[in-house]
Amino acid sequence: MSFETIIEPGIGQWRSATIDEDGLPLSLHFHDDVALSPTDAVFYARVTRVDSTLDMAFLDMGDGRMGAMNLRRAKLLVKGRADSISDCLTEGQMLPVQVVAEPPVVENKAFVVTPRPRLMGRYVVVEAGAARLNFSKDIAPKAKKALEAALQPLTAGGAIIVRSRSGEVAPEFVAAEAKRFLDAINTTPDAPGLMFAFAPAEQALVAVPEGVGPVMVEGGGNFANARSLAKSNWPDLEDRLKLYDGEGAAFEFYGVEEAIEEALADKIELPSGGWISITETRALTVVDVNMGSALQGRSAGDAKLVVNMEAAMAVGYHLRFQEIGGLVVVDFIDMSAKGAARDLMSALDAAFEGDPVPVQHTGISQFGLVEINRRRHGLSLRDRMTVARAPAPRADSVALDLIRRARRLGRTAERGNLVITASDSVIAWFDANPSYVEDLKLQTQRGITFERGAADVTLK
Repeated sequence: MSFETIIEPGIGQWRSATIDEDGLPLSLHFHDDVALSPTDAVFYARVTRVDSTLDMAFLDMGDGRMGAMNLRRAKLLVKGRADSISDCLTEGQMLPVQVVAEPPVVENKAFVVTPRPRLMGRYVVVEAGAARLNFSKDIAPKAKKALEAALQPLTAGGAIIVRSRSGEVAPEFVAAEAKRFLDAINTTPDAPGLMFAFAPAEQALVAVPEGVGPVMVEGGGNFANARSLAKSNWPDLEDRLKLYDGEGAAFEFYGVEEAIEEALADKIELPSGGWISITETRALTVVDVNMGSALQGRSAGDAKLVVNMEAAMAVGYHLRFQEIGGLVVVDFIDMSAKGAARDLMSALDAAFEGDPVPVQHTGISQFGLVEINRRRHGLSLRDRMTVARAPAPRADSVALDLIRRARRLGRTAERGNLVITASDSVIAWFDANPSYVEDLKLQTQRGITFERGAADVTLK
């Protein structure tokens, strides 16, 4: 299957999307400058603290960035047994690390790092560690022989895994990419700081999927730059690159902006009239499947099956498009029809076909729940574009609490009338419930006035 790829250049961040044969935006990628997002970048870091209680190490990566490494990852540094983080790292130690994940914006914690950088290009994957040269089984024997001759001298610097598309280009381009990566991870700077990161334009080109579909680049100058990069580094892309000359912005023309808006909505509508909602929490993502108006013109059994089948396809699509990873729990509508659960699982399997990220799922439980695990990489669309709102107290709850505080204060010996300070919504609640204010006056034998501001009760 051949997809069309759209690349939208930008300042600080480029975006790219793949469009399937039906014109549906299938995947969305953000390509950030390292100053905005250091995920996948390699840094030279200094260990600043080793916490044996938490089994965590904290590192200075330069430019104000802090990294955190757990015991599981730190064990990659040692041979043999390591029972504590202090068996793996010491304060003041310098080492290369790679950012593997960044926390959601609201958490503002250190970046999660690994001591074994793994750089992925279009032609090779290079890992720090023992010398190794592995080839994709899809590479023809003749091409493999030529690549082996070009790459074998480089393996002293680390492990090289040769990707399948390497067989389509001259070996010198493959060797150049491998050497660039190896030089980066084997550098030993004098101080903490950045060692390697792709520029946003490079990220966009490396992320282009295999195939023969066109790669549309918006903007003449950016198109020329992309062609130059491809010619120098990734020649398999050179002939696929085309200048987007459509009307308006490419992401608007191909419906990507509309797909983003739909993905971030509270309700994602299904063709039958049902809908799903997606809620991300720190621990997992919850997908709730709802009947909506799907019952109109259908029996209950048919409506449940139709909505669940549509929801299964929508879940497969949105996990990929929104880059949702980790544990996902889907609350399907309970069905009792014979064979319905089997049909639903088949639909779910079909929905995950073609997903480039490994996905596993359980069967449907007696409560209608299905657990899905999708490998997490980077921030999801919602983490990138929204900030979770802190829970807001209910107006009636705040008002009743203020009444309790006013009643206690009003029954003291201190002189004065009660002044209740509250927000507009809480004052509106008092206006709508005047009997409670009158009861408060009777029980305290004091006058009551209201002011706008932070919730409080005073005597004046």
